[in-house]
Amino acid sequence: MPAFVGILLLAPLLAVLIGIYHYAATRAPRTPAQQRYDRIVAVVAVIATLAVAAIAYQTAPAARGPIWPHVYAALGGFFTMLAVLGLGWWRRPAARQ
Repeated sequence: MPAFVGILLLAPLLAVLIGIYHYAATRAPRTPAQQRYDRIVAVVAVIATLAVAAIAYQTAPAARGPIWPHVYAALGGFFTMLAVLGLGWWRRPAARQ
């Protein structure tokens, strides 16, 4: 559980990233397949963020000080969220007319 302290500090920023993705995705009419894809991307982004935060917390070098595992977890989680949402947007299926 201590691995998620860094994520808790970044939770508002991560919520804004999800909100930006959702806002951009809903600007145009979407098919049911696109809606499902967008939901899956958001869920995968959250799960991947939590997983990477836990891994980063465990693998952070302890010799640098007690704060660094939390910093590693927060940075790992943030950049994972950014990468998953960015790749999800890039691979997003086009709207069919």
